[in-house]
Amino acid sequence: MTGHLFNIQRFSLDDGPGIRTVVFLKGCNQVCLWCHNPESLLPKPQVLRKDSLCTRCGRCEEVCPEGAISHDADGYRTDHKKCVRCGHCIDLCPNDALMLVGYDRSVEEVVKLVCKDRDFYQRSGGGVTFSGGEPAMQGEFLLQCLEACRENGIQTAIETNGNYPLKLTARLSPLLDYVMVDLKHTDDEKHRRFTGVTNQQTLASIQYYLTHNVTDLRVPVIPTFNDTASELQDILNFAWENGAQKVTLLPYHTFGISKYTNLSMPYQLGNEPLSVASVQKIVDQLDKKGLIVEVNER
Repeated sequence: MTGHLFNIQRFSLDDGPGIRTVVFLKGCNQVCLWCHNPESLLPKPQVLRKDSLCTRCGRCEEVCPEGAISHDADGYRTDHKKCVRCGHCIDLCPNDALMLVGYDRSVEEVVKLVCKDRDFYQRSGGGVTFSGGEPAMQGEFLLQCLEACRENGIQTAIETNGNYPLKLTARLSPLLDYVMVDLKHTDDEKHRRFTGVTNQQTLASIQYYLTHNVTDLRVPVIPTFNDTASELQDILNFAWENGAQKVTLLPYHTFGISKYTNLSMPYQLGNEPLSVASVQKIVDQLDKKGLIVEVNER
């Protein structure tokens, strides 16, 4: 069986305990306005333009058989609805400014690569983390990868938004040693406006994971979305009521904005990041109810 990936990162220290290999699966079932991995959203390959390398020579526009590439005063753009990913523009770009993001790998290929760093996992308490996008969108592929990693003695983790049926959550849970799940907002209407979907499946998955797995609830703290004391208090209340021990707050950053330009995609939030100190000031006002609440800059 094959899955669709956009990256495999070895020797990561930011995606779970210990030294980890992070397998990024392409495709997501939410469109969060602040997403810092926009190349992960579509479940198919995309042409990415490294704008810093583009000399505006026009060859890509000339060679595109679908008319998917155009330009204006700001540079060249790719219409991903028209693009058929034939690769002509990539092959003829004289400056290697274009690349195709997304590729297929089999379960066996992924697990073989993950197993290369087994010694580092054992010494550091690390393992493999499946991330995205939303890895559960490729549910059967993910399940097979997790099973194979477990058979090879590899500790498993997932970074997830939890937005999928509880039946799938229950199948994933026994194959996971560690779960990192986003708790973005407790208010359904506001969650819909900023992510495009309801939060009901996410909240149900969080409740299940907290009952069955070692789970770190992660809260991206986003201006105008959930950056008030009352909203963060509601999130902490939900976490405490459902048995959480730890909540990690991730202040809004703007590291991914350039990717939107490179992918010819609009970015809809502001350009001012939140500092760790500003979020910590809000946290200091909250009733933590015995929860471990950390503010991490990532």
